[in-house]
Amino acid sequence: MTDRESEYLQLVHQYDARIRRVCRLYADGADAREDLYQDILLELWRAMPSFAGAASPGTWLYRIALNTALDSVRRRNVRRRGEPFARDAAHPQSVTRPDEHVERAQSAERLYDAVACLPPIDRALILLLLEDRSYAEIGDILGISVSSVGVRLHRAKKKLREWLEAAA
Repeated sequence: MTDRESEYLQLVHQYDARIRRVCRLYADGADAREDLYQDILLELWRAMPSFAGAASPGTWLYRIALNTALDSVRRRNVRRRGEPFARDAAHPQSVTRPDEHVERAQSAERLYDAVACLPPIDRALILLLLEDRSYAEIGDILGISVSSVGVRLHRAKKKLREWLEAAA
């Protein structure tokens, strides 16, 4: 195994959960998520030689993962803005005897569904915010100014709040 292959596998292993969260927000079904995941892995492999270390590996990976996801959304252009994700059998709508864990999981599902209704860039903003990234890091990853991050996040959070309150 070459150094490049070893470095790539280590990077993918370290950030697998983050890559999968990106896929969860930008693809609407298990097959589509897996396809997007594979696309992201391919783009990461292709971009490995150009990684200069100017940004942290996590920031660099997010940039590639989000750009790949956004490109996928543009190519598909199937979903209209504000249309919710289709549900699959792996994510039931209700459980007959909810306990605290199930209620938390359902709340997370509602949040993911609401985030999925946002425009693609706003989804990325919320995802990065949920990952505890600073506004400066978010701006760096998405290539927008810190003030734009603040304004767009404020609008996205307001829209999410409205949708979640309406659904309650």
